Parts: sequence; structure tokens; C-alpha cells
Amino acid sequence: MKDNSTIKLNTLISTVGLVLGLSAGAVFAQQNLIVNGSFETGGGGVENFPGWDQLGPADNNSDYGVAQSSVPPDVAEDGNFYAYFHGHPTDSSQDCLGQTVHLTVGAQYTISYYLATDGTTLGSGAAMYVVIGTSFGIDYSQDLQLTDYEPNSSNALPYQKFTTTITASNATEILSFHGFDASSAILVDNVTMTSAVPELNLSLSPTNGLVFTWISPTNGYLLQANTSLGTTNWVTLTNAPVTIGSSNQIVLPAPASNLFYRLNLP
Repeated sequence: MKDNSTIKLNTLISTVGLVLGLSAGAVFAQQNLIVNGSFETGGGGVENFPGWDQLGPADNNSDYGVAQSSVPPDVAEDGNFYAYFHGHPTDSSQDCLGQTVHLTVGAQYTISYYLATDGTTLGSGAAMYVVIGTSFGIDYSQDLQLTDYEPNSSNALPYQKFTTTITASNATEILSFHGFDASSAILVDNVTMTSAVPELNLSLSPTNGLVFTWISPTNGYLLQANTSLGTTNWVTLTNAPVTIGSSNQIVLPAPASNLFYRLNLP
């Protein structure tokens, strides 16, 4: 996947010495690790979640799936389809939906999603728990809770965006949603998980070398160079970063021509 931040470096040689011209680099689209996070693929249906490999209906009174509607409040946050959780189990179980993601241990990822309700939840005990970890459940010895959404309103609640940045502890984890709502439905849409590429900073050393730094610990990111943003000819530099304080650092000699630099998570 190509997740990156870029700094444009213009190197000019003049009679007065070495001059560095810096400008913001191009913004690269980041790949969403969640397949069908907007539930647009495969149409609607009960327990129909194409791309989501973990399904766990409640032990009784399960009711969840994907729907399409243009009549508020039953609408998608983005696109035409959304997931709904309308189960009302009589025990402590929930309707559960999850997706396995493959990560780089030590790298950071930003997870976001939208939650709403389509009617009253006053006194219903409705809840949505969002977790990520190695179990497809809610096991806090293995999982990290991202959101405890407990709506309690006499009216439908509009979509609210939730965003969390995590550091991956395992190469394979499951992002999962566990919900129930006896009186209406909790809606889920536009689920994304992208690499949170650390900011790449540049300064000059006393000898006019180029000092690249980014926050540590953030494992797996590689410094790359390219002569043009219009090509895909990024070259991974072999220089290993050195950790100094709270930063990773690579020092390079100044190039003789224009170069672009970026951090990339392979």
C-alpha cells in the first residue's frame, strides 16, 4: 500500500552558498484497508455484508444487515447504503460484525466511522461497542475499545464521526462492531482505516547536510526519493534511521538537483 507524506526539496547552488527552498509536497491518497466500508457493494439484505469476514449474530432476536433508503433518518452518511443494528437480544449477546486487517506492527493507523440512530433510544439501553484486537469479541485482555456509543434520546440522532489513531500491536487484527437497539436501529457507515503517516520534517546540519526527522516510535516507514512527482519511480533509500530522543533521524548530503522525499509504509 502507498501511504506517504512528501517534502519537496529544491537545491540551488549560488555564489553565496547553498540555498534550500522548501514547499509542501503533493498529497497522496491513502488506501482504505477496510473492504466495502461504505456498504455500497453487494446490495442490501439481512446479514449481507460483502467484504466483511466476521459475522456473529446475537444468540436470540438478531436483526442486522445492510439497507438502502432515501427517507430520513434512514439514510446513508455517504453513498446509498448503510449497515443497521436492530437486534434486541434478551441476554448479554450482541449482533457482531468485523473485518480482519493486516498491519505493520509498530505503525500507526487512523480508524474512523459514522454512527447514528433512526428513532428513539430513550431508556432502551441501546449500545454500540467498537473494538480492535485479536479476538472477534469484546475481550479487553486482547482488544482495545475505540468507542462505547450509548444513545439515549427521544429523537433520532444524526451521524456522528468517531476517529481514533492506534499503534498496531499485532500483524493481524479484527476491527469489529457489536450493537443492539430494542426500540429503533443504530446505523453504521463509511468505515475507514488508513495509515497515519508521520509528518516528515527537514532541517540543515552544521555542514549543510539534510536532516530528515519523524516521530518515534513509528516502525516500518521508509524514506524514499524521486526526481518528479509525476512519476512512480520512487527509490527507497538504504540509510537506516537513528533514534534520537523521540525522533527517527536520517542525515543525507544535499543533492545537486531537485528531489522529492517522502515516507512510505510498504
